[in-house]
Amino acid sequence: MTTIKQLRYAGYKVRVLQKRKYNKFNKIDGLYEELSPKGGETYIEITTPDKKITRAGESICSMEDHYDRKKGNQIALGRAIKALGDSGHTLDFISHSYHNNTTSCYNAT
Repeated sequence: MTTIKQLRYAGYKVRVLQKRKYNKFNKIDGLYEELSPKGGETYIEITTPDKKITRAGESICSMEDHYDRKKGNQIALGRAIKALGDSGHTLDFISHSYHNNTTSCYNAT
């Protein structure tokens, strides 16, 4: 699975926008807003390194589900990558170039 970090390392521009829902309450001193644990949106836009193609993906969390930033990122990123693939752009080289230039902390002696 391709991550945002891998895309950025490979030269792609990745923009992430997250919107959260707020609950509004009337209190003695006025209207009070509290961040809701449920509902929200994640929007991810990917631009290729040559800046010729830009595609986006979006995930919307139901008001019945608790908001999960990581899961929203995964879903929106998958949709944006699929949109890039549908436009004829391939991401095959990303995992190879990224993994060949990094070392695992578990393999260190």
